[in-house]
Amino acid sequence: MILVVVLMAFLTLSSYVLQAYTDSISAYKYVVSIYNKEQAYYIAQSAFELAKSILDRDDPSVDTLNDLWALPFEFNKDNVKVKITIYDENRFINLNNTKDSGYRKIYENLFRNLSINQSFLNRLYVWTGAQEGSIPINYPIKKRPLDSLYELKLLGFSDEDLYGKMLGNQFYPGLLSISTVFTDGKINVNTAPVPVLKALNPKIDDNLASKIVDYRKKNPFKSPNDLVLVQGFTFDMLYSISPYIDVKSSVFHIKVEVSVGDTNLQVDYIYNRNQKTVIYKEII
Repeated sequence: MILVVVLMAFLTLSSYVLQAYTDSISAYKYVVSIYNKEQAYYIAQSAFELAKSILDRDDPSVDTLNDLWALPFEFNKDNVKVKITIYDENRFINLNNTKDSGYRKIYENLFRNLSINQSFLNRLYVWTGAQEGSIPINYPIKKRPLDSLYELKLLGFSDEDLYGKMLGNQFYPGLLSISTVFTDGKINVNTAPVPVLKALNPKIDDNLASKIVDYRKKNPFKSPNDLVLVQGFTFDMLYSISPYIDVKSSVFHIKVEVSVGDTNLQVDYIYNRNQKTVIYKEII
């Protein structure tokens, strides 16, 4: 009987000791995680300053995919990994220029090319205050420019419209990958992807857009007028899109990814080089 009591007491004490040990390990891991997270954030801030200095020293008159800022940067030392990715927001189409008749034509081309119902353009125009009307939603209409592309979800855009979709054997990119809310509306033809180039004018098809991309790889455009040097690009096409294009960028997206041990942190900055200010920041 005494042996049974002693055994039960031993087992009970062992469970308490094991629980205390488990709790101490969990607390230690939590403290380490918090410390690593804080360390990762300060590293991200330093990485951002490095990226910013590269942009500030770059020639602001022309921006191309051959520039130093466009190259990925990675750093590994001990248990720390850092990756910096920079891309210009001016390669995208700004969805806030809804009152501009010329930009509306670009939107129409874009939605048609992406196989998005044109009726959603009216929702965008009403939401941003470009025109009067109603939207079948259960909350007040904003009547101001978009602050985030994710507001498009409030307007009823589907995930396929936002993230991309397959129709048959063809992939149609989503709006989130080729649009922005941060620029003045000027599109950099040195960095714009094919879907953006095609949206500028209905006469720019896949073939001509690919020619533009191939040409600028070896001969970046120093002026928007240089587009006519691309075979098939006409002066009429240049005239129609000239108010909306440029060869330089002013707003850049800086993505910093940091790993410290098992702790991962990502910080995204939207940096206006002309104003030398951060206009948006998100910690993930």
